[in-house]
Amino acid sequence: MTALGLNFARIVHQMKASRKFLSDTHVKVMSHGGFPYEAFNGKAQINPWSIMHMMEFSRNASFNKFSPTDHCFLEFDKLYQNYLVFIASATTKVYPKLYDYSVTKGPLEIHVELDNVGKTSFGLKTSIFQEATDTPLCESFVQSVFVDLAKRKPNPPPDWWLEKYKQGLEGQATLRVPRHVLPQDGILWNYQMKVAASEIDTYWHTNWSQYVKFMFNAYVDFSAGTHSSGNLAAAFQKSKEFSVLYMQESNLGDSLDVQLWRDKHNPNLFKFQFLKQADVICESQLELYPHDPSEDVHGFAL
Repeated sequence: MTALGLNFARIVHQMKASRKFLSDTHVKVMSHGGFPYEAFNGKAQINPWSIMHMMEFSRNASFNKFSPTDHCFLEFDKLYQNYLVFIASATTKVYPKLYDYSVTKGPLEIHVELDNVGKTSFGLKTSIFQEATDTPLCESFVQSVFVDLAKRKPNPPPDWWLEKYKQGLEGQATLRVPRHVLPQDGILWNYQMKVAASEIDTYWHTNWSQYVKFMFNAYVDFSAGTHSSGNLAAAFQKSKEFSVLYMQESNLGDSLDVQLWRDKHNPNLFKFQFLKQADVICESQLELYPHDPSEDVHGFAL
């Protein structure tokens, strides 16, 4: 493990996580506290980037040792000696149950499963459940790339790993998030921002989950500007599905332009491009559940 990666393990150790290996390619992680207070927005609903934080927590709890004699999911303790792993793309589905006020958001069971193995990449399926239930609150598929630690270029994993873990997944497709095509009639909105210290991870660049927050902030900035009634709550719609394609990194203090436009065929689907100077470093899309005016209230009785 690299010195930088060690801090991910330190975080998990301090969170009192637990896990159970269900098979060589399936691990269950327990988040005993569940979603924290700051995961909720002003409508008492889970923020989409908080879902990604929980996904990252489960990822780190899977890939790191809980004790010196412990082993890691997919034997990543061995891979980390020669490889770095970078996330290339992610897509997340959020089910109505996550927004049900009667459903407690902890403790949580998070199931992490190996979904596919490509030439230089692998995919994980991560499902978050309320403890002792069998229907997920949300599911995420994440495709990650193996990067040679010395050459800093994508590189296939070792043969012994492929022989052991690719078996049974030969026909499983890798996650591919297609590139966007800018609309001919132009973008709807341009949101300008600067990467803050709170958005940096232990690799000292912008954490992958933060781009979901940037995307949602850009959408709310646009949506709030279109609600002439001044009802800010109407701008905070529930996320149904979102995808992110990562191409380049950003760092502390970088200025980013987030361009936004609406899909021509789906009024609840918005697409985004992230630009650092003139370079497109990330693309994403966000599909929202249809707006429910009954939720646009400043308070309600339990």
